[in-house]
Amino acid sequence: MHALVTGGAGFIGSHLVRRLVGEGHTVTVLDDLSTGQLRRLSSPGVRVVQGDVRDRAAVRTALQDADAVFHLAAVVGVPHAMAREWDSLTTNLLGTLNLLELTHKTETPIFIASSSAIYGKIAKGVVSEEDDVVLGNTHNPSWTYSYAKLVEELLARVAATDRRAKVKIGRFFNVIGPGQSDSYGMVVPRFIRKALRDEPLPVYGDGRQTRTFVDVEDAVDAALLVWERGEWGCAYNIGGQQEITILDLARKIIEMTNSKSEIQFIPYDVAFGPLFEETSRRMPSIGRIMALGYRPKRSLDESLAAVIDDIRAESERRDP
Repeated sequence: MHALVTGGAGFIGSHLVRRLVGEGHTVTVLDDLSTGQLRRLSSPGVRVVQGDVRDRAAVRTALQDADAVFHLAAVVGVPHAMAREWDSLTTNLLGTLNLLELTHKTETPIFIASSSAIYGKIAKGVVSEEDDVVLGNTHNPSWTYSYAKLVEELLARVAATDRRAKVKIGRFFNVIGPGQSDSYGMVVPRFIRKALRDEPLPVYGDGRQTRTFVDVEDAVDAALLVWERGEWGCAYNIGGQQEITILDLARKIIEMTNSKSEIQFIPYDVAFGPLFEETSRRMPSIGRIMALGYRPKRSLDESLAAVIDDIRAESERRDP
């Protein structure tokens, strides 16, 4: 097929592009390169359209002859979204609306990358696709990204039910892997870079908040599985199964890198301001996607080791 990947120069997008090209598909990437990097697109024959998903003309150009769309373009990371609230909202809303309307005209099926952030203040242990969404006050900028992704999903659902659009949704939970930037609040590459320099690792709050990380290659497996076997109009959690506190994550990375780093506890209000709210636990129920045949293949230690090797190699290239 000929696939359009929006945000294809980003972290998850570039891994998806490489997988699609490796499977013999033709790929077009639409990316404004605000956070994406062309160097990530090392696969030969990838057509790149530099443009913004909010620009309907750019979307129309990128969509030419596409048989499938994987929509990953977004302002990545909650701290980054807090700093760029307008861009975060409009990229998700206008960009998704452009794609839904233009693909509706051509009857092109679309996969939309959503986020675990839509669940908000998760009140139970393991969150499933059918659970309620509980978000904070709209005046609190720490929830802007969550609201943007939630409305994006609503647009997709209504397009599927009211307009019979061919839409599928994947809710990504804390994806990690080689090539991920630490510039937008991503905890794993940030911890690893600091550990390799023997610098203090900043842990917000008491560090007892938990996350469930998934390797980017497993995440790509899951996205393609949803694309191939998932139900139209349906959302699927995409995540791992190994839960860990942020404090234990910091300790594990210090051990794996043989670092002399210490752990530095920083209050949330000092790091992000008095309005910031954090979700204390984020672990997905993945039963729905496992019913399609999905099984995470890579352990947390394997994923962390791959990121450590990648960052070390990057440092050696910079400082031979």
